[in-house]
Amino acid sequence: MTVLVTGSHGRIARALITRLTSAGTPFRAASSRPEPGEVRLDLSTGEGVAEALDGVDRVLLYTQPDGIEAFLKAAHDVRHIVLVSSSAIDEPGAATNSIAIRHQAVEDALLGSGLPATILRPGAFATNSLGWAESVRTKSTVEVPYPDAWFNPIHQDDIAAVAQQLFDSGGHLGEVLLLTGPEALTIRRQVEILAEVLGRTVSVTELSRQQFLDRSPAHFPVEVMESLLDAYARHVDVPARITDTVREITGAPARDFRRWVEDHRAEFEAPQE
Repeated sequence: MTVLVTGSHGRIARALITRLTSAGTPFRAASSRPEPGEVRLDLSTGEGVAEALDGVDRVLLYTQPDGIEAFLKAAHDVRHIVLVSSSAIDEPGAATNSIAIRHQAVEDALLGSGLPATILRPGAFATNSLGWAESVRTKSTVEVPYPDAWFNPIHQDDIAAVAQQLFDSGGHLGEVLLLTGPEALTIRRQVEILAEVLGRTVSVTELSRQQFLDRSPAHFPVEVMESLLDAYARHVDVPARITDTVREITGAPARDFRRWVEDHRAEFEAPQE
């Protein structure tokens, strides 16, 4: 078994690479911006796809609708593709949500191709909280819209653990699996947990929609940021759905948000002078 790990600089991919390395499983790391030891693969154009897939029989695939047809055409010998999709597809308003539309297009193409595949739809990534890190380090505050919105943050290593188990077992072909963390938390409660782990006060500063948009990175399309804001608004006073899929697949419970913060504590702490 050889696993192609696309998007190799992403948090989920890196977690899977760590697991594959520990298990002694052969793998090939691929990125559109490869580092030494990686191969070049641009999923948006199909550049490098044949070379990346040569000799590979398992693939961790990230969503990239622009080049999906070229990828699927070259993947005829792959025995299991695990796609990292999004639970946004299961949310109200998915039909007009740019994030859900993007993921749905890749899911439809993959499942319609006849290739052996499993779809993972993670809930909120706990790693999204890293967007708070600079503000926490420098101002001891988290600046967010809709701080009372509920989410189900999942540790990236749990997603990687599920993918690894699927590759090892070859199971759940043709299935769509909703993955979540073990608890529903508001953003405000996530900040409280972060403060508890850091051992210091971290406040919440509520942003308006326009303030959030004004602070968004220029490379993020406005429609994507609007979709995120709409999702935040829908989750206010609505506890997020929780599944036990991580335990069912891996045999171990999903890690809670406190564990994730403990694992990433250094990224929120100011460097010592």
